[in-house]
Amino acid sequence: MKKTIYLICFSLMGMGIISCQKEKMTAGPTPSRDAIVFSTHAPETKGSSPLNSLYDLKDQDFSVSAWYSPNEATFGDGSEKAYLVNHRFGTLDATISERTIWQGVYKVSEIEKKADPVYYPLDGSLSFFCYAPYRELSESTDIQLIPNPEGAITSQLTNYLPNSPLIRFTPNAIPSNQFDFVAGEPVLNWEKGDGVVPLDFTKHLTTRLRFYCDYNGSLNDEEKVIVTSIQLANVIGSEYLFFTKDADGSLGHQWCNDISPEDGSDTMPLVSYQLSSARDELVKNVYLKKHTTNDQFTWINYTQDGRMYVLPQAFPPKEDDDSVDEDTDPVLYVSYEIHNSEGAMIEQNNVRYDLRGSLAWEMGKTMAYYITLGVKDRKDLNVISVTIEDWIDSKNQHEPEEILY
Repeated sequence: MKKTIYLICFSLMGMGIISCQKEKMTAGPTPSRDAIVFSTHAPETKGSSPLNSLYDLKDQDFSVSAWYSPNEATFGDGSEKAYLVNHRFGTLDATISERTIWQGVYKVSEIEKKADPVYYPLDGSLSFFCYAPYRELSESTDIQLIPNPEGAITSQLTNYLPNSPLIRFTPNAIPSNQFDFVAGEPVLNWEKGDGVVPLDFTKHLTTRLRFYCDYNGSLNDEEKVIVTSIQLANVIGSEYLFFTKDADGSLGHQWCNDISPEDGSDTMPLVSYQLSSARDELVKNVYLKKHTTNDQFTWINYTQDGRMYVLPQAFPPKEDDDSVDEDTDPVLYVSYEIHNSEGAMIEQNNVRYDLRGSLAWEMGKTMAYYITLGVKDRKDLNVISVTIEDWIDSKNQHEPEEILY
């Protein structure tokens, strides 16, 4: 096993990282023989998430960055130095238990990992910043870690934890390639001898969207309705996640959606996401039915797990004239087809719903959109409602709140 400590040498261009390579430290704290390991166990609570035990990270691993503070110093006072940046941590255990060790690892192949431990310094303390899933920074377009963010940016972030990194997250443009991005709350000033590092990945950071459809109005005999695509246009597609420290000392993280990670302006990058109508065994592209209650709607499941992960954001109010700028205003588009009894398309239609003034996408919430298509005139989107649910992986105790637009 390598008994070296790695320092990531990185360079920044504008707001983003260009490259990230591991190199041996030639100067800095002297390493000990105590390896850094993370705990898998967290206090049992009602509705606790499986991510408390890091179980879901067994195959994808997570990223660990650590800053060193010398004796008598604390993180944030300006004396800290990068000790470890974007090191892969995971487990080599075949089964997961409360005693599973999560340590530094590296991938030999897609199916094999080996230990790549890193060690505490002999003195001082380490502060840890972690997220999942692990990504090689030089190869990732979804996650960019910015270890030394510019003061012009951080000075605008409310409750920003001084000298902590920023993470720029950009959900993949193809919904089936998106993933549940999570980050642990920072662990500050942890010393050798304090034991395994506690890590909490239970707070989901994105907003999860699901779509359900039905129709009203009359069809001709034996005609059927099928949704072929759902598109979200002109929504914010890239944001900073930053670590926070409140006035009472509590630690956490928050998104910033009013400072563009592209150029530092307040004009945010806008993107579109589309659930396509690809017909294969991974999707459930089925005909709609007439329904009267939400639990009878047809789930439009065009991604591998039937949902989208988007960035939390609020939508602007509607203008007085109620006109829609399709180049800049957030819009929901639904495309559907009318089929005959043999399944052949006889008509195709597109309908639009203005998202301005609608409910914000909140961090850690599931937004279930219930859409009723008006097929009588073949161009209507008659009713849309949203059910908001707490995004808890098990034992959800929250009564969903339904809001009609």
